[in-house]
Parts: sequence; C-alpha cells; structure tokens
Amino acid sequence: MINSISIDEQNGTTFNEEIVMNPTWADSLRFLRKLDGDKFTLVFFEVSDTGSALVGGGPEYFVVSITMDEHIYTLMNDKQGNSEISLVIGGQLGNYCDNICIELIPMLEVLKYFYETGKLHESHQWKKE
Repeated sequence: MINSISIDEQNGTTFNEEIVMNPTWADSLRFLRKLDGDKFTLVFFEVSDTGSALVGGGPEYFVVSITMDEHIYTLMNDKQGNSEISLVIGGQLGNYCDNICIELIPMLEVLKYFYETGKLHESHQWKKE
C-alpha cells in the first residue's frame, strides 16, 4: 500500500533525506520514532501520485496531514484551539494551533491504520481542507 517513506535530517544548514521503498510497518515506526523536532522533523508517506501522509514535529507533539481523493485531512484533538504550540516541521519553526498538535500514541495509531488500510481512522477527528 505504501510505496515509500522518507525522513528529513537537518545538520545545521545541510539537509539530508533517507528513503525506504516498499517499507514495512517496522520501517515506518522507526522513522516516526526518530521525530525529535530538532534533527528529524518530517516523515513523508507516499501512497500514489495523489495519496500521501505527512507527519511533522516531535518529540512531544506532532501534526498529521493525509492527502487522499484530492483533499487534505488534518488530524484534530479535543482541545478548543485557544493556544499555540511551537514545533519544527520540515526544518522550519512555526506556531501551530493546539487542536492539531497530536501526542505520540494517537499519532502512531492513526498512521498504523493508514499504513494498513490506506484510509482515515474514523474514531479520530479530521478537518477536511
């Protein structure tokens, strides 16, 4: 189902990317657990030309977006969105609304379901962009 995964690696001003073709869930989990909001800040799952998932941030909070059927879906939590959390995603520091900053366990649950089925985990909240 997943064609490839990649993770960024920031070394000062140098950017490297590690790619795994036809990854196992163990490969995916290894990349996701590397997200530290410093050296490793973005994991990209490629499903097809029109389907993908992005996970950025770490180590405590993550932003998850899944693209499918020409729409972007962002994982939401139960917070009201009244404050912001600073995260580094793709090597860039930004402030993100707290209602899209997801903790490790729900992030892993959603990505494992996406890895196995190619679908959104329906017991979680999604914002369609």
